[in-house]
Amino acid sequence: MKILDLALNALIVLGATVFLAYVGYYYFDFGLFMTLPASIVDIFLGNGALQYIGLGLGVAAMLAKPPVGREIKRQDAENRS
Repeated sequence: MKILDLALNALIVLGATVFLAYVGYYYFDFGLFMTLPASIVDIFLGNGALQYIGLGLGVAAMLAKPPVGREIKRQDAENRS
């Protein structure tokens, strides 16, 4: 369960990074896409739907975290007893 919690944390970070990179590029003209090489950025900019996939991953992971956290606490309480 703790590995699942770590995986959810990684998904939140990955989703936020991708989404904020698009927001920074399109609206503020700075961010991750301004510092990466053009060959990598072209892959992302050619697939604009990736920004919504990143946003969806982040939101889904945030919604899944509370039940996983409750289950971890329940298992820890059972192990202590």
